[in-house]
Amino acid sequence: MFRLLRLAAVAAMLVVFIGAGCEKNSAPDRPQVSGPGAAKPGATLTYGFTSTDANGDDVYYMVSWGDGTAADWSSARPSGEQLALTHVYPDSGVYFIKAKARDSDQAESDWSDSVRVAIGYVAPNQPLRPSGPSACTTKASGVYSVKAVHPLDDSVSFQFYWGDQLGDWGPMVASGRTYQASHVFDTIGTYMIAARARDGRGLESAWSDSLRVVVRSSGGTQHAPYNVTLAAATDSTVRVEWLAPADTTPDRYVIAFKAVGSIGFDSVGTTQTRLFVHDPAGQTGEYEVIAVFGEDRYASAENTSTTPVATDPWVVSELNGTSLAGYGWDRTSGEGSLHHMASADTAPVVDFYVTDFAPGYAGPDYWVASPFLAPNDPGGGAPPANWNITEFTYLDSLATENDPLPRYSQSRYLDRRVIGWDLPRLIAGYTEDGHFALLNVMAADTVDGTVTVNTWFQTVPYLRLIQH
Repeated sequence: MFRLLRLAAVAAMLVVFIGAGCEKNSAPDRPQVSGPGAAKPGATLTYGFTSTDANGDDVYYMVSWGDGTAADWSSARPSGEQLALTHVYPDSGVYFIKAKARDSDQAESDWSDSVRVAIGYVAPNQPLRPSGPSACTTKASGVYSVKAVHPLDDSVSFQFYWGDQLGDWGPMVASGRTYQASHVFDTIGTYMIAARARDGRGLESAWSDSLRVVVRSSGGTQHAPYNVTLAAATDSTVRVEWLAPADTTPDRYVIAFKAVGSIGFDSVGTTQTRLFVHDPAGQTGEYEVIAVFGEDRYASAENTSTTPVATDPWVVSELNGTSLAGYGWDRTSGEGSLHHMASADTAPVVDFYVTDFAPGYAGPDYWVASPFLAPNDPGGGAPPANWNITEFTYLDSLATENDPLPRYSQSRYLDRRVIGWDLPRLIAGYTEDGHFALLNVMAADTVDGTVTVNTWFQTVPYLRLIQH
């Protein structure tokens, strides 16, 4: 019996020894695929494929080109070294390229994410906003520049809309090169200049964003109204006020409005007073006031707008996370930024924070919450201070993110709102000083303790219009 026990112990030790000398083989990582996303039929396209093998083995690649071409394994490449392959698509269409990797022990990865490639003749990209003088006088020539990139690197020509007339198409210039044109404005007023591009096949881009140009009389500049200000007449109408021209009284004033997405101003009313209330029917945009003296018109120079200010996505950590926690909007610029809530000094500038209302940041649910809750949050981390009050509601009933936000009421807006996991999620916010904002929660991660959110902030207090 003792001998049998000794033999069993020796056998076990051999198994452990042999097992310790064997390294488990792992499949290579899913390949990364890179290359052009658009091309002409018949063009030779080059794509790169890269995968890393945890065991350092050579890697072979199989590529699916998305057009029925037979796939086979490539020759070996060292782990982490890119493989470059070419392919030709003779026919127009949209194709999806993917690849998988195999090591020398025949262990295969999963298929990579697909890369989309559009084959065919496509229009130029939308040109950049034209650049040039934003103010000039009548009869003076102004030079304006524009450029656009063509996805296929084709040459393009440009056409300007001068705010009062459509210009001619210019000569062809290389993709990405600047084109210049001059224009003379005959009449005073405000003009919105835009441009579009066209390639040699006649495919046209969308119109660019507009450049606002104020044209004044060459004989006098004191006839224009000034100090134009906007306020909320109601939560969905706009009160426009201004000061009269310094030197004389006009016959009347014309109020003009350029809605978001438009390329020019439209008259929305006239008055002989210095106040006008406009119902924009849910739209936001820019306002100008024009003083009229007989046949002469003099436009205000201010750029006053109700368009909410967009802030690109920020990654906001949960209150107990490792980075900045609080998010707040600048009341002048409308831009959002992050602030560390461990300091009471940030209390005046924080408008909301993210929390799971528990120690740590494991969730399971995250909330956007009013900053005044932070000092008593079970997770801790914020000192007692005069933290702001912000309230929130879901926008599940809205058809789009451009609809007016719900009217404020204490039953509709609460001091916290669960984010949920059906993302992206739209949430309306209302600050204690009367500003409406829209939060688009794009992602939430309880492993990293973060939420990704972009926002739009209405700088005109008490106005719930958010079209952008």
